[in-house]
Amino acid sequence: MDINSLLSPSDDYSSPANPSASPRPSSRPAFIDTDSNSPIHSGHTSNTTPASNPRQSPLKVNEASTSKPFSASGMSGPSEQVRDEVMTGGDDGDVAAAVAVGDGIGAAYEVVMEDVSDGDENEVAAPIPLSEEDYTRIADLLVSITNRPYQYESHVEYISLLRRGFLAHQADPREVEPYPLIKDLRKAREDMIERFPLNETMWAEWIADEIFICGGLEERLGVMELCAKAVEEESASVRLWKTYAEYIESQYSLGRDGDAVGKGKAKKVILSEEEEITLKGCFTLELVVETYRLGSLATKDNIAESHVLWDKYRDLMMMDLEANPTPPKVEFIRNLYVARLQIPHTTISDTFSEFSTFITRYDNANYESIMVSTNRLYAVALAKYNERSIHEDRLAKRGQVSLIEEWNAWAEYLEWETSQPKKKLDIDMACALYERCLLCFGEQARIWEEYVFFALEKSLGPRVKALLKRATRHCPWSGTLWAQYIIALERAYRPFEEVSEIKHRATTTGMLDLGGLEEVLKVNIAWCGFLKRRAFEHDAGEDDFDMAEMGISEAVTETGKKDPAYRLQRIHINFCTLAKKLDSAREIWKELAKTQGDSYEYWLRYYHWELSHGPKDKDYAGSTLKAALRRSTLDWPEKILETWKNHVEDFGNVEDVEYATVRYRKLSKEYSERRAQEAREIALQQQQAKDQQQEEDTPQTDGSARASSKRRRSVAEADDSQPKKKSKAVETLATEKPAAHLPPLASSVAKRDRENTTVIVKNLPPNCPEVRVRQFFRDCGTINSLKLIVEKDGKTSTATVEFESREDVLTAQTKNLKIVDGHSIEVQVGTRSTLYVTNFPPIADEAYIRDLFKDCGEIVDVRFPSLKYNTHRRFCYVQFASSDEAQKATSLHGKQLGGKESLMAKISAPDQKHERSGAVYEGREVYIRNIDFQAHDNDVQELFQKYGRIEKVRLPPGPKKGTHKGYGFVTFSTKEEALAAVEGANNTQLKSRTLIVSIADPNPSKQKTTNTNPSAEKTRDSTSGRNMDRPRQKSLGPANSATSPQQASVPAFSDIKKKTLGIMNLPDTVNDTKIRQIFEKHGPLRKVTLRPDHQGAIVEYESVADAGKATLALDGFELAGRKIKIGELADLMRQSPEKKVTKGFPTNNGDSKGGAVAFKPNQVNAGAGGMKGQKRRAGLGFSGAVRKKDDADVGKSEDTVMVDRPPAREAPKAKSNADFKAMFLRK
Repeated sequence: MDINSLLSPSDDYSSPANPSASPRPSSRPAFIDTDSNSPIHSGHTSNTTPASNPRQSPLKVNEASTSKPFSASGMSGPSEQVRDEVMTGGDDGDVAAAVAVGDGIGAAYEVVMEDVSDGDENEVAAPIPLSEEDYTRIADLLVSITNRPYQYESHVEYISLLRRGFLAHQADPREVEPYPLIKDLRKAREDMIERFPLNETMWAEWIADEIFICGGLEERLGVMELCAKAVEEESASVRLWKTYAEYIESQYSLGRDGDAVGKGKAKKVILSEEEEITLKGCFTLELVVETYRLGSLATKDNIAESHVLWDKYRDLMMMDLEANPTPPKVEFIRNLYVARLQIPHTTISDTFSEFSTFITRYDNANYESIMVSTNRLYAVALAKYNERSIHEDRLAKRGQVSLIEEWNAWAEYLEWETSQPKKKLDIDMACALYERCLLCFGEQARIWEEYVFFALEKSLGPRVKALLKRATRHCPWSGTLWAQYIIALERAYRPFEEVSEIKHRATTTGMLDLGGLEEVLKVNIAWCGFLKRRAFEHDAGEDDFDMAEMGISEAVTETGKKDPAYRLQRIHINFCTLAKKLDSAREIWKELAKTQGDSYEYWLRYYHWELSHGPKDKDYAGSTLKAALRRSTLDWPEKILETWKNHVEDFGNVEDVEYATVRYRKLSKEYSERRAQEAREIALQQQQAKDQQQEEDTPQTDGSARASSKRRRSVAEADDSQPKKKSKAVETLATEKPAAHLPPLASSVAKRDRENTTVIVKNLPPNCPEVRVRQFFRDCGTINSLKLIVEKDGKTSTATVEFESREDVLTAQTKNLKIVDGHSIEVQVGTRSTLYVTNFPPIADEAYIRDLFKDCGEIVDVRFPSLKYNTHRRFCYVQFASSDEAQKATSLHGKQLGGKESLMAKISAPDQKHERSGAVYEGREVYIRNIDFQAHDNDVQELFQKYGRIEKVRLPPGPKKGTHKGYGFVTFSTKEEALAAVEGANNTQLKSRTLIVSIADPNPSKQKTTNTNPSAEKTRDSTSGRNMDRPRQKSLGPANSATSPQQASVPAFSDIKKKTLGIMNLPDTVNDTKIRQIFEKHGPLRKVTLRPDHQGAIVEYESVADAGKATLALDGFELAGRKIKIGELADLMRQSPEKKVTKGFPTNNGDSKGGAVAFKPNQVNAGAGGMKGQKRRAGLGFSGAVRKKDDADVGKSEDTVMVDRPPAREAPKAKSNADFKAMFLRK
């Protein structure tokens, strides 16, 4: 049975002159009444005529209030509109906002009135009186708000200062006069609510202040109006509903007994007899019950707090039942319990127990059948609660955890709730969870956006429009919300004037500009789309068409020209096309060529438009492609060239096809040469910048610097005819400098001593920007890096600042206890706050490391090494906010990760080098080459076990499952056993191959850019110097008679190329294991080769189909903070090495422009722009160097050779840039 049906609405109102009525302000909507079928009777009536109302607004009264027991008519309580919106989600009328900005602004003001007999009200702790500076600030803020009324922070600060003065005035026993600025405080709040919503705390403060000073009848009715407005704005707030109901209850108690009890009391003021009669007529028991009832309905899905209001409402019902038991009342409360037990809530077990007691007392004869049927409903609700209890427990820790942890708890809870399967998803509970979250984070537009799109996805109908109205009020800077609001109104067929008003509100306040140009464009795109569709509806008139044409043109003029994606212009073109104004549309296309002419996408769009809407003669469409090809700065001319060729083949005659074929061949060659030239220029510029940086970083006296420069110049000039030997000669000469002027060797000191050049800065402001910290420490020395984190309490933040030298750190320590934006900071040396971590799984990434150490403290940064010069490195550094946290993290040292890895986690101390240990360093490991591919671990074990006790046999796995790479390692228990194995097993036969056995080298020659197997490298080296144009001969002899399955037949290069992918825009910290893990999901891999010198990797599949699937699935896949791009091998080889900033401000490598070199050469040119000839102290540095060309590179293409070969070192300044290029290109 529906509970609401027992309390139906009644709008029987009449004039204020009715002698039996209780007055209510007419400034709010009518309220819900209960009809005569209600089983509850108040036992209280009033037949006394109230005095005329002194308030300005007229009062409405209910003629039937004496004839309807427990009638809520005439009450100044929650509106019928609020009740309907709680049940249906709102309608087309005014909708009460239900979500607050949250508790982020202003201190919470709790009304402390637990003891009903103490008489103290609204106790607050020692407010600080306003100073002269505060009064000056108040005046300044008033001027600022008057001139710029949409400054949110100014409104908040203005109200905060006025309220602080109010609290100080009320707390001062010497003050007998009213607070002189109380009218200003009220007006400030009213002005703010006209433009911005108040959050839950601000509403509570306002209500508490008014309760504190209200005395007469008019003021008490004003507080009731204020409470009603608060719950209309924040209908999901249990706190505000409770405050409202308790205030009504206290006034009812005052009118009945002469004393107010409970929370929400107003101060005691002697009322006249007429005012007392009116007070009793306004604040009735019916109103108390109705307020609690509507509050319990509005918050019924709040799992954590809904019991606060529902329990009170149930208790009032039970009191009436106990006073006058009747069957209708018993049935009503039973249905109340049954409905409640179907809703998950924190006290559901207590509710079920209390229901059992109720049935025992009032319907014991049917106890078993009632409890059995109810238990089924209860079990379902209890299961729902148990599923959510873990999330509710996390939310219950609010105030005890950091703001970030609280945000994460809400995000994970919402993600879980809204991602439930369709049969299990509870939409009402999901919406209630969004409402609860918005009470805390109502200023976060992303939550509103997620809520809106969830409602759209679930087709919640009228609720969406009400939701968007509230969302745009709370986040007026979100273009997404305003745009969706316009679309929702259009879909609801709202009048043009209403949609226009929303667009006007969005764009005229200036708040939308805070979100940036993109947010303004979103609104204009939605608005122009609405105008366009409206102009071509079946019943549209000329005015609609003219309005659309004018509105779209205006939007394009205002913001469209700033949009790099020219979205508004495209809408305008679409409008003109639909209007058959093809010439106007074509003019827009041509005008766009001035700004978009370098974009191949623009030309393709223009071409397709001409193809569809242009003249029947398709030559006009083809002419657009010819115009594009005439541009030398086009970003992807190959795409346009291919499209033009296809166009001619589709629509041209034989002469056109012949001409296009010749032209296509010529242009293709030109573009290829241009790409190669650009790649060579970039490589030259990068090498010059690197050489210049190295010279600036090398400490020299003036004399030695000049002498060194002369020596380098003489060698460079003498070797102009031998560019390949030049760099080596220069390097050799550089090493001949006097020892006194040489920098320390890399083996003796760390290149970058982060552990001893880092300071930890604590107690910074919570929202302190990075640039502010840099400015504060800029006079201390060069800052290499800076990281900021917000502490758990959300009140302060901590920064770690890495300087260039230890002397800079000493200078930075003088900043200790200085004031930064009102905070006294602490500066501590960050020594021993960095952890060196290694021996973790190969697939581990930053998220894995952070999760591993999450319980040890605040992690500031996780740094993985570059794999540019050694692709097998596997370690990282974890920077903590303090040395104590880092020391705590060392407790994980030795932890088993998986089945093999034993974690190493130690405090990083680069100046304390330790001798390495382990089998390979102790000489107990032997290295075996030329192992037969048919041999297995047990074969090797059987052969070597006679030389001693074997601890481990390892054959690195091959590309196919069950194969190996032809070499392996055997670990013995002692060094002597390993030596015996080398002596005895070397040159012995295993199956069809002769083994080569040696002691494993702890420091083998490292591959610079690839992780291919050693046999491949050996083959390449052995062929160095040969004529690579001649086919490679097959090896003969017994040693090679048995080959692996994958070597049985050598596929053609064209076949390998089809199944080989070039992975671009790949960070040089990602290893091959991680890449293999991602790509092998789409098919078996043959080879994975890292190419960090080209910002990528090479992945070769066993089949072409798998390579195609991987391309479709993984192109744009985000890996280590970047979106990778997949192309061909040639595309990858055009990539230049990654440039890293080691000092100053970091750059965003997440979307490296260098990664698009194969597609957009104009971006390639920009890659190293401005670097040549610059002198920068501690400026940009480039990590790594371009790989030197060796003899094995003879057979490579020109492009590859020019990219891989290092350019000549920087010549003397007397030479020009043209001289550099000539030296570099000379063959």
